[in-house]
Amino acid sequence: MMPKRNRRGRIGLWSFYAILSGLAGGLTLAGGAPALAAMHSAPKAYVGNFKDNTVSVIDTGAGAVIATVPVSAGPHGMAIAANGGTVYVSGDATSAVDVIDTGTDKVVKSIEVGKTPNGIALTPDDRLLLVTVYGEDRLAFVDTASKSVSSTVPVPKPHTVAVSPDGKIAYVTVQEPGHFGLALIDIPGRKMVRMIPLDKTPRDGEFGYDGKLFYFTQAGVSSVQVLDPASDKIVAQIPTAVSPHFVGYPRNSKVGIVVVQGSSELLLFDPATNSPVRGIGVGKQPHWATASADGKTAYVTNEGSNDLTIVDLATGKTQTTAVGNAPRKVVVQRTTAMKGN
Repeated sequence: MMPKRNRRGRIGLWSFYAILSGLAGGLTLAGGAPALAAMHSAPKAYVGNFKDNTVSVIDTGAGAVIATVPVSAGPHGMAIAANGGTVYVSGDATSAVDVIDTGTDKVVKSIEVGKTPNGIALTPDDRLLLVTVYGEDRLAFVDTASKSVSSTVPVPKPHTVAVSPDGKIAYVTVQEPGHFGLALIDIPGRKMVRMIPLDKTPRDGEFGYDGKLFYFTQAGVSSVQVLDPASDKIVAQIPTAVSPHFVGYPRNSKVGIVVVQGSSELLLFDPATNSPVRGIGVGKQPHWATASADGKTAYVTNEGSNDLTIVDLATGKTQTTAVGNAPRKVVVQRTTAMKGN
């Protein structure tokens, strides 16, 4: 018969192994989140589910949802701090921008900005969050330290906003019927400098990571417009299939990326020649994309199929992760956020 002392030791080891096995097999913590989520070391991606009023949190290493965060109705614009510690989400059906602490994956503050906030973008130093307040025809400047609106600039029907890499200017897509355009904003001066008129409704606009060119898409135009910020002139057009939406040229990437809704693909283009390279099939009605810090992986939200496509930009291989209902925006940490960020 085994001595009692040894039996207790053996039972203790069995219990320890059972706990480890439970974690590996998906043991859950309070609130239903997998215990493994607390142990993850890969950067996380955050996806705004427009019709669920939630944000799905994805472990990019595992390609799996590890948490779901309730947010203000109609999560629309999203931005993430450089250190990966904070995610901002605008509520299109509200007047708020929610602040998510990525350490706990909970909303820690709701900032009142005005009716129907749409697009948002951080300045490179993360000190200011620019918010397009569509319902009140203005651009709001949020001080991220005090988490309050510090100033506003009148802009008619502003939709999305993009900040230059030097933090000096921003382009706002203006969707005022009959007066479509790009509003050029002087960020330090807190004023609109001029409006670049457009014939068609602008959708998304983004600076390339180096700030040399600004790329934007328009409703009903099957191409990406390439604008030189130095002259405010369109210098090239990149042909696409029907309905291009998001466009960007990420840091550390050899290619630019375009989400094309009509063909359900992520189109890669050569930034040196502004010509298409290849199309990669994704889910239904793709809406937005972002890239990993090393520029090797793209994350594409598919509003029509309620999932996220993870794309290896070198090989074109894809992986699909189910998220919430009508996913739109997505951001990803550049690195794993450290405790206390």
